Amino acid sequence: MSTHGQQVSSMELMDKLVTLCKRRGFVFANSEVYSGLSGFWDYGPLGVEMKKNLERFWWDFMVRRRDNVVGLDSACIGPESVWTASGHVGAFNDALIDDKNSKERFRIDQLRYESEADAEAAELYALTWLNAGSNGDETAFWDGLKEQIGYYPLNPTTGKASRFTVPRQFNLMFRQQIGATGDAGQVGYLRAETCQPIFVDFDNVRITSRQKVPFGICQVGKAFRNEINPRNFLFRAREFEQMELEFFVRPDELTQKLQELGAADESGVPGQPGGTAPTMDWYQFWFSERQTFYRELGLPEDKLRVHEHPPEKLAHYAKAALDFEFEFPFGWGELEGVHHRGSFDLAQHQKHSGKSFEVFDDDAMALLTGSGMDKAEAKVLATYLPACIETSVGLGRMFLAVLTAAYFEDEQDTKHEGKATDIRIVLRLHPRIAPVTAAVLPLSKKLSGPDSKAYALYRELQDAGLSVEFDDAGSIGKRYRRLDEIGTPWCLTYDFESEEDAAVTIRDRDSLSQERVPIAEVADWLLKRYREA
Repeated sequence: MSTHGQQVSSMELMDKLVTLCKRRGFVFANSEVYSGLSGFWDYGPLGVEMKKNLERFWWDFMVRRRDNVVGLDSACIGPESVWTASGHVGAFNDALIDDKNSKERFRIDQLRYESEADAEAAELYALTWLNAGSNGDETAFWDGLKEQIGYYPLNPTTGKASRFTVPRQFNLMFRQQIGATGDAGQVGYLRAETCQPIFVDFDNVRITSRQKVPFGICQVGKAFRNEINPRNFLFRAREFEQMELEFFVRPDELTQKLQELGAADESGVPGQPGGTAPTMDWYQFWFSERQTFYRELGLPEDKLRVHEHPPEKLAHYAKAALDFEFEFPFGWGELEGVHHRGSFDLAQHQKHSGKSFEVFDDDAMALLTGSGMDKAEAKVLATYLPACIETSVGLGRMFLAVLTAAYFEDEQDTKHEGKATDIRIVLRLHPRIAPVTAAVLPLSKKLSGPDSKAYALYRELQDAGLSVEFDDAGSIGKRYRRLDEIGTPWCLTYDFESEEDAAVTIRDRDSLSQERVPIAEVADWLLKRYREA
């Protein structure tokens, strides 16, 4: 009998994850009875519990543990002016092409290329071609691309050459009519990212929460992108959830002057960069914090890597950017981005709205004047648009990454006729992420019922704040297997001896070890291990 287990490799794992999610109630295709809607997913009873646990795990790490980070929950729709200011209305476009033979539709970088660099070169070539207002000459476009990369790309589905249309611009925003149609109506957009409402609400949050720079605003919420070709299960969807932090810091012009004057700012938070730290120190700080988060979440180090964006590929407003990439069943893909956005976003919304987002930093003013600077000069430096460090992760992608890392198969003894062992599927989920923390399993129906001691234990554990299941149906072996498959860390078997010794047998999901624990101590036993996990 083996309890170590092994992970299933490559796309076989993706098929097994999708099947498991459907069979056990983690994730369903949206509107499946009507043939489904591509790029949209429904989280079932277990999936919604696990998703909320992931969100809570992130929120506790990013907000609850910190004095200088607060939360926001903004509307999912905003006026056109917000998304014009952010650049999404004018520039949030993909180069869309059609395969004339198969009638499939792709982004141009989704065709089959010999390297990722060639795919990026093709996307840049197409967008440049579109921005130049070039005509619809297919031969000229594709011959021009061949000159760029040395060959014609292939259909990604068939792996063969095909006839493609010239690209056309496709805006990924979902446009909405707000109110009555006609002149009285207003154009809005479903938000394409959760960060823009944070920038728009920056002053409201700063003033009402009485926060001083440096401080952060977190948001978890829905975002919507009309992807041309959603794919890879939860990895690329049209409706998804983001978990984002926008952390606002003093600009380098101010911190450099404070350093030159030898000013010592003692108002910082222990363990974080000081008040005279340059913005790149904050960027490195949040990069390190996100590394710590993934260690605590338990993602294997060999399945995580960091991709730093080279200077020539940064957005024009960005000073630095990196991605945490995870090895999904289909290959390496972006899990989270950490970006130094500068003051670009606040400046854009200040320009388009006419509302000032500048901060007067009275602490910095006191430091500057206390170091001998003229008051007028000090006021100019102490009045600024904060720079922003962003961390942004997709909740669905994190959900898929956690499932991928947790899925194991091993061989276990079985009582099935003609077989000595069979395959056990187990999700080795972190106890704080598992949708069910513990299950109470009466060995027999005779030990069950609403007035039983087993059921009383179940209610006691519920009252203690744990996610608990009560299951008295089927053989104990089948119940163990089902609970292993949904990632339940601990199973509590109430047997006939429990009536005599007032104890239950607690079985560990991963080691399969069993321990006899007095019923009066079970809640404390579970809570201790839950908190220490």
